[in-house]
Amino acid sequence: MTTARAPARHGTGTDPGASPRVLLTLVLIAAAMPVRLLRSVPGIDSVSVLDILLAVAALTLFLDLACRPLDIGYPMLFALLCVPAVVCGLSMLWTQDRGATFRATLIYVEGIVAYLFVVRELGGVSPGRVMTYIRRYSLLLIVPAVLLLLRVPGFSPEEPGVPTDSDRYLSYYSRLSHPALGPSNNLATVLAFFVPLLLYWGRVRHDRRCTLAGWVTLAAVVCTLSRGVLLGLLTAAVLAGLGALLRRRLAGNRIPGRAVAVVAVAGAAAALLYRLIPDSLVASRFSPANVLLRSEFAVEAIHKIAERPVLGFGGGTAPDGLWDLARVHNTYLQQMVYYGVVLGALVSLALIGTAVFFFSRWRTSPVARVVGFTLIAQLVVFGVESSFEGTVLRVLFYLSVGLATALVRASGRQPAEPLTGRRN
Repeated sequence: MTTARAPARHGTGTDPGASPRVLLTLVLIAAAMPVRLLRSVPGIDSVSVLDILLAVAALTLFLDLACRPLDIGYPMLFALLCVPAVVCGLSMLWTQDRGATFRATLIYVEGIVAYLFVVRELGGVSPGRVMTYIRRYSLLLIVPAVLLLLRVPGFSPEEPGVPTDSDRYLSYYSRLSHPALGPSNNLATVLAFFVPLLLYWGRVRHDRRCTLAGWVTLAAVVCTLSRGVLLGLLTAAVLAGLGALLRRRLAGNRIPGRAVAVVAVAGAAAALLYRLIPDSLVASRFSPANVLLRSEFAVEAIHKIAERPVLGFGGGTAPDGLWDLARVHNTYLQQMVYYGVVLGALVSLALIGTAVFFFSRWRTSPVARVVGFTLIAQLVVFGVESSFEGTVLRVLFYLSVGLATALVRASGRQPAEPLTGRRN
C-alpha cells in the first residue's frame, strides 16, 4: 500500500517524488505495450498485462481508503470523467446486448482506476518529475512500433483472425503502427496527447530532453499518416497561435513574430505534408473513398438514432447486429446511437467539458492552457475517428488525463519560472 507523500519543498534541494514508483513504472510500461495474456475470457473477451496491473492498482486504492480519503484530483474534472461511465452503466437497463454493455462499463471503470492511480502516485511530486514520466511513456509507446516495422520477432500485429496476406495486415508495415494497440490511427491518437506538453515544457524550461522527445513524438505521429490526428494537432496549433495573438492585442503589446509564425506554419503544414508523401501512400491515405465510406456510416447512424432517439441501443452495442455502427468514426454520433439524443449529448458535453476545465485554470497554472489545447486536439480526433470507442484506447485516454492532471497540480504549487529557468 502506498504511503502518503508530502509536497516538495522549494529551496531544500530534495524532491520526495524522486523516489521510484515501481508500480507506476510497470503500469506505464504495460500501457505502452498492453500484450494480451488471455483470449476468449467469458464475459470479458481478453485480458492484457495492463488489465492485471490496473486490478492490482485498484486493490491498492481500496486499501488506501483505510488510512486516507481517495485523491480524485480536481473534483469537477473527476465528475466529468465519471459521466460516461455512469451513463454506460445505466444503459444496462435497456441495452440490446447486456454482455457488450457490461464490457463497455468495465472498460470505463478501468479507465477511472488508471486516472485515480496516476493522480495518487504523482501527488506531491515536482512538475519536472511528472514530465519525466510523460517523456518516458511517450518514447516507450514508439519503441514497439519501430520494432514492428523492423519485423523483430515477438512484435508482429496481435490482431486475431486477420490473414497475414490481407491488406489490413500489410497496412501495419506501410506506416507506423503498434503491434498491441493496433493500426496507425490508434498509435497516433495516444501519442498526440503528449506532443504539445513535451514541446511546451522543453521550450519554457529549456529542457533539451523534453524538446527532443516532443519532436520525436511529433515525427512518429506524422509517420502514422493519420489524417484525423494530424488535423486535430493542426487545429490545436492554429487555435493556440490565434489565442496568443488575441492576448497580445488585448494587452496592448506588440504581436511577436513567433505567434504569427505558429499560425502560418500550422496552416501550411497540411499542404506541405501532402506534397512530401509518396503518391502511393497519398492514394491510400488521402483518397476521398474512405471519407465517403465514413459519411455513409454517419448517415446510417443518424437513421438508427431516429429509430431510438430517447435511450438508444445501449453502451458498446452493435445496433440490430450491425457491427459497422459500433464504430461510426464519430464519437459524438456514437454516443447518441448508444444512449439516445439527450444522454448521448450529455456524454459528449462531459468530454468537451474536460478541455473547458483546464482552460479555466490557466491563471493558476499556465501549463493547464496547454493541456486544454491538447484536449481540443483529442476532441477533433474524436469527431473523425473511433478512438474513444477503442477498449484499450479509452483506458489510455483516462491514464493520459491523469498524467496531465498531475502536471497541472504540481505546476500550480510552484511559482511560475521565467523562460530562462533552469533545466529539470
